[in-house]
Amino acid sequence: MVTSSNRSGSGEPVLLLHGFTLSHHVWHRVVDSLSSDFDVLAMTMPGHWGGPRLRLRDLGVRGIADGIERELDAIGWDTCHISGNSLGGQVGFELERRGRARSLAPINPSGGWKRFSYTEFRLGIGFTLQYPLAVTSRLLGDRAANREFFQRPVIRNCSRDMSRVSPEDAADVIRAVSHCPVYMPIQLAFLRDGPLTGLENVTAPTSLILSEFDTFATRDTCMQRLIDELPDHVEEVTLPGVGHIPMLENPEIVADALRAHLNKATMDETRSATSPTG
Repeated sequence: MVTSSNRSGSGEPVLLLHGFTLSHHVWHRVVDSLSSDFDVLAMTMPGHWGGPRLRLRDLGVRGIADGIERELDAIGWDTCHISGNSLGGQVGFELERRGRARSLAPINPSGGWKRFSYTEFRLGIGFTLQYPLAVTSRLLGDRAANREFFQRPVIRNCSRDMSRVSPEDAADVIRAVSHCPVYMPIQLAFLRDGPLTGLENVTAPTSLILSEFDTFATRDTCMQRLIDELPDHVEEVTLPGVGHIPMLENPEIVADALRAHLNKATMDETRSATSPTG
């Protein structure tokens, strides 16, 4: 049984992975949209609010991927189409490397910075400075989760237009951030593991989906290296008018981009399987 997840629909299997400190809840409206055509599973990743436990020795992207593989094995998914946002996108690349991805659609994936760069330290310090807010929010519970005072510093980092994030979604973000068991311990693991590597070896059909107004992991400091190092078959897609976690402010545009990617990937897969040399 997959721990803390939202699964709906039937058809080609699609796995959705959230960003650091969040949970499967950020995907709920995308799941609703895609489930008319696909078997969609939004899973809370190991170490996050309600997700499988992540042992200290497993901290890091590889340990998270190990836990996700165990969950996929439990439901019988040898492979699936994978889309992940931020940390979920970085984990998606690791799952692709392991042969678990029929296709890959990372959305503003983390790990695009250079080793020991200013950006790498800036992001780590930013999460560390936000930690007292997370602790306070946990102590106060829903009195904090439903207050704009606690929501604003977090939502501001991940959205272009905070007014488009529903109060319910903003509250769930605060609940997830404040209940993330690995919030601080995993920071050193991220620094130890460093950025994404081996990008030139990606073979699965891949769409790199980037938000127009991502100020958290910008194109210059994070995404350009991915664009330069990924193979030529990778398609770049831009989501206009949204920030780092676009599912919060415009789930429709995210669902449309993923549906286009999935339709193309499944068509290519069918064409390859039925061709004389396939």
